[in-house]
Amino acid sequence: MSSLTTNPANADEDVRTNLDPTPLLFNDVYFDRQSESTFSPSPSTWAPFSRLPTELRLHIWKLSLQQHRMIEVDLLTIARNNIPRYTNRNHLGRIISDKNYTRRLRGRESYALSLTPLLRVSHEARAAALNFYHIHLPLSTGQVLYLNSEYDVVYARPRYKKHPVGGDYMRDDTFLLADFLHDVRAYDHKDHGITRLALGNEILHQFLDYFKGKTWLTPDKLHHPTAAASFAAILRHKLHTLFYIVDFRYSARGMGPNPFSSGWRTHFAQSFPLRRRGHVAGGFQWFPADPRPGVALDLRQVPLCEDPRTMLQGWRDLERVFFLFDSGVPTENQQQTAAASRESDDDGGHGGCRVYICPTQKWPTVPNTWPPVVPPTIDLDGDYKIQERAAEREAVWSRDELRQHFRDEVTQWEKQRANYPYSLQDSPPGSMYSADSPEEMEVFLEMEKLPCTAIGMWLMEAEAFPPPTDRRFHTFNLSSIRPGLLLFQV
Repeated sequence: MSSLTTNPANADEDVRTNLDPTPLLFNDVYFDRQSESTFSPSPSTWAPFSRLPTELRLHIWKLSLQQHRMIEVDLLTIARNNIPRYTNRNHLGRIISDKNYTRRLRGRESYALSLTPLLRVSHEARAAALNFYHIHLPLSTGQVLYLNSEYDVVYARPRYKKHPVGGDYMRDDTFLLADFLHDVRAYDHKDHGITRLALGNEILHQFLDYFKGKTWLTPDKLHHPTAAASFAAILRHKLHTLFYIVDFRYSARGMGPNPFSSGWRTHFAQSFPLRRRGHVAGGFQWFPADPRPGVALDLRQVPLCEDPRTMLQGWRDLERVFFLFDSGVPTENQQQTAAASRESDDDGGHGGCRVYICPTQKWPTVPNTWPPVVPPTIDLDGDYKIQERAAEREAVWSRDELRQHFRDEVTQWEKQRANYPYSLQDSPPGSMYSADSPEEMEVFLEMEKLPCTAIGMWLMEAEAFPPPTDRRFHTFNLSSIRPGLLLFQV
């Protein structure tokens, strides 16, 4: 395979001779091809540009800004110190939540990467950029994050720290999302706010009862009428796409024989997308259907860390509760009315935002070693600092680290082949795959010739997710779904 080192025995020699210094990714092939086919003259060298009509120049500036990005924003609650909530106003005259949490981009160069060069080209280009990015959100670092609600996906990521004695630790952090969404809208000149939101289980589990598939969060628990009304309005009228980012179950894509699961396929799932590291403000291309070969075969067995259908049930329950509040249903009747609405919702309609399940593969920051994971319920400053160090390591990456991860995957896979030779007896020597038919083997051979490994995530309509084939391991057969692909620029 071109994106994997297929001969671990010669790994040291490869390093010495520098034969494979850069792992080739599907991202590289796609974006290099795009850059070769796109001609963008530079205004500094193309003299006639300034003589174009103003409307045409502004249109060109706007076209250069129309790029999808995923912006990862870290959120951190701090001691409340009795600061009144939802009383202060910003420079636009709009109420903001308070100063009880911080928001920032992770990584030393992340903020610079979030800025378009047009901010420094000319007064006209800067004005066009500031108009395009109509959300001007102050960060806790004193900088301003510029966002466009139509093109930018905001990935809200909580960071936990010690709270004052007393109070509910986990549920107090629930204010993070409601307050953050309110504040982004308050700093939006067009009053749109975040319309495309990405969340992981680290924050969803705070206000969704994952094990029961419902929400414990009701408007009265936000403890402020403005907070409840704002959150309800955002859920009902502003937010239209939710990306739920879920991890694959294993840290490597090679799935060896599983003695505890019947029908398990020993398989190397090269098309499983790898999680983005670094570039927390980077751009992406959204493919309606993943174009890489072998995707349909890998989809037959997809083990995840959890059942995303439970999250979907909880999210829809959250929407119903707050939709009823936005419609004026009395607070004490919301849960009962939401339950009745859920039971009578026979046509599958929900009236909420579109939810995508987005599986992506974590890969280690150092070979064979994951950063310490600290449960958010542990209330120690030292543990928070460990989390911060792990987060900072995740904010950077190198091709050498990626190459080492590929080597580790191959080494692990070769051990599985040696321990269970009969599980791969139909595959040719050196192949990463076993095949049930000649047609499958043709696909596998094609995958070995192409850089099929992608840094990105799949996108699947949550309502189309089938029941698991193995509940114990949250394994799904998703071959009936053709997932989209969100491919990051790396």
